Amino acid sequence: MSSIAHDTAFHTLAALEQRLQRVRFLLYGTSTATDPDTNVEPPADTTVTQSIASRLQDLQSSFNSLLSDNKPAQEIIALQSQHQHDSPDITQDALATLVLSHAPSYQATAARLTSLQDLPLPDPSSSASLIHLLPRLQRAADRQENQQQTIAQLRHQSLALLARWYGSAIIGMDECWTEWEARLLDQEKLVRRAEADRKQDGNPL
Repeated sequence: MSSIAHDTAFHTLAALEQRLQRVRFLLYGTSTATDPDTNVEPPADTTVTQSIASRLQDLQSSFNSLLSDNKPAQEIIALQSQHQHDSPDITQDALATLVLSHAPSYQATAARLTSLQDLPLPDPSSSASLIHLLPRLQRAADRQENQQQTIAQLRHQSLALLARWYGSAIIGMDECWTEWEARLLDQEKLVRRAEADRKQDGNPL
């Protein structure tokens, strides 16, 4: 293995170890996260005391231990396995060319993320004014809710009055007119019967 590949492997292992420590710290708060701005340098004695294979094995063991104690992490890994697609056959040279072609994108993204740390905090007076307006906004919301309830009650009362007016003024008057018409027809029949009786008796009106 060349020195460049050797250094790259150890840098990668150190970055993986750092990420695993951050994940453990976020989940349990028992590990100190390393500063992301600090350059990761492989220790001088690492190449002697621990091989790349053994460090990978330790990382895998630590990762498996982390998964065994955390159900959400297991669900995330299972979800990743469900949506993982097989990568197409590609040579190492083509893969290296692909990675190098996207290197500027990674650098630009890293620069943008770093620039976010330099953004100034908003003026606290604006936040304070919003906090002072919160009680007024709450009172306005309560007043609006009361108005909506009042409007709904008025609509219900209007519908009830309209139904009562329709029942008494329209249906009631219709029944009244029907009754009057029936009584008028009865009286008309009596009058005609009386006229017919008088004609039979020879007593004209």
